[in-house]
Amino acid sequence: RPGRKHKFRINYLPMTYTASTTVKRDFIFNGQLFRLNLPVTTDLSWKTWAIGYEYDFLYRDRWFVGFVLQMKATDIQANLQAPIGTEFARAQAPIPTLGGIARVYVVPNISITGELIGFKIPEGIDERYQAHYVDFDLYGTVNFNDYVGAQLGYRSLDLGYIFEQDHGDFKAKGIYFGGVVRY
Repeated sequence: RPGRKHKFRINYLPMTYTASTTVKRDFIFNGQLFRLNLPVTTDLSWKTWAIGYEYDFLYRDRWFVGFVLQMKATDIQANLQAPIGTEFARAQAPIPTLGGIARVYVVPNISITGELIGFKIPEGIDERYQAHYVDFDLYGTVNFNDYVGAQLGYRSLDLGYIFEQDHGDFKAKGIYFGGVVRY
């Protein structure tokens, strides 16, 4: 980091999800109608790289509060397999985000952090183009030394878009385990 209150950030978030179920209601995916009681297998892959800057405008020895400005490169692929056929969709997009972060050190090597970042294209600009992205992350970190640590947290992602006739919504939330490497 270039100064006490300034940080450059890089983050990689890979998520995968696989499930099999019987459809509980009719839905359309990629133009294909999936009817009630149809067995479907779903595979989802979501990879995100984020590069950003953090400025901690309130900074004390055991806590800080700051804002985050970053660019996310997102790659999402969804596959649905059913007796009627296989459909897939892939979307890649850069997402600029802005948000806030707060951290408190409960002891010198253990911290609790909350971060909320997002982006929105409001409905009032153009009804054909709307989007929102909200990422909430609450986690604890145990630092083994100045360079390496482990995290346990809860994360919630909510995104949606409308681009002319194409639209989609995605929500994911849950507990995770991660690692931290600092320079």
